[in-house]
Amino acid sequence: MAKVELQQVSKLYGQQQVVYDINAEIQDGEFYVLLGPSGCGKSTTLRMIAGLETISSGLVLISGQPMNHVPPSKRSISMVFQNYALYPHLTVEENILFGLQVRRIAKPECQRRLTKAVEMLGIGELLKRKPRQLSGGQRQRVALGRAIVSQHPICLMDEPLSNLDAQLRGQMRTELKKLQQDLGITMIYVTHDQVEAMTMGDRMLILKEGRVQQIGRPLDVYNRPENLFVAEFIGSPTINTASGVWERRGNQWGVRLKNGIQSLFLPVDQRNIAPNTPLVLGIRPEFLERYSPDNSVSDLQCFTVSVEETELLGSETLVGFNLAGQRWRAKWMGQWQFKVGDSLEIGFRFENILLFEQSTGKLITVNERTMMKEEKLCG
Repeated sequence: MAKVELQQVSKLYGQQQVVYDINAEIQDGEFYVLLGPSGCGKSTTLRMIAGLETISSGLVLISGQPMNHVPPSKRSISMVFQNYALYPHLTVEENILFGLQVRRIAKPECQRRLTKAVEMLGIGELLKRKPRQLSGGQRQRVALGRAIVSQHPICLMDEPLSNLDAQLRGQMRTELKKLQQDLGITMIYVTHDQVEAMTMGDRMLILKEGRVQQIGRPLDVYNRPENLFVAEFIGSPTINTASGVWERRGNQWGVRLKNGIQSLFLPVDQRNIAPNTPLVLGIRPEFLERYSPDNSVSDLQCFTVSVEETELLGSETLVGFNLAGQRWRAKWMGQWQFKVGDSLEIGFRFENILLFEQSTGKLITVNERTMMKEEKLCG
């Protein structure tokens, strides 16, 4: 069983704290992603799991055993670094087998593991080359081969695809996920790329300035971010937001956008929010819909905007406009050729909006079944 647990794990460099009280359980055979912007503490966390950084406080357990004072070589883990860490004077074969030779694994067993790894990675023709003779993708595969032959049940990866071009990154994402599933290993993967996290992870832990923001499955995090930081960090283009204030109308509480374009009244479960409390409304670009009389939808709440930019991406189009003093974007499938200054009527459904407290950034839980709105519909 290759389960990894972090209990109140923190890290200080002198007087500066960079990781705060992380609690997480990575299950056996799980692809677990540590995600966040540069400098958030994700690589430091990974290195504490590996034993390459000391733990200031808290506990790291692997398969139920405390690891705080266990050296890296005794933790039954392999690691793939951002720069691949290949020995330049050794051949591909020698690089892959180096760790096994240090552990004094018998030669027949080394060759058996090498053959299996080479077949999985398709690098048989590279065995006699030196790292300088390899492309970035080939070096990546060699580093993976070294991790495969170790047969450790846990593999740690620190932004292994960041040095590759976009097309190769997409290919390697697929290969890495399949490899992890085929080997049945527990993989802990550090990245700042939310596309990698969304497409590869079974679950993700999102960090900001060393503090955990949310843990969950990628789609759950995307659809139900726990705070505004997570909502804005996950998704491309980023979520559209507009500031508003909390108001009471009759027995209902609701948010009004500051410029008065729209009033939204959304009952909130068991919360007592003071009148005029500043809030933030959010809606993802793909949930904005274009209204036309030929395609009338009665439950859309609409507003008219002026096109400020259009990005044709082939299979989809991004349309930029201004709403409530913020730059918003709509994302639509297909090729829409709008001109700057074109007037569009755009709408959204109430079940697709998110509300956040402006002071804390926390998500406000909304009972979607009882949402109410003003009678100001499209058309």
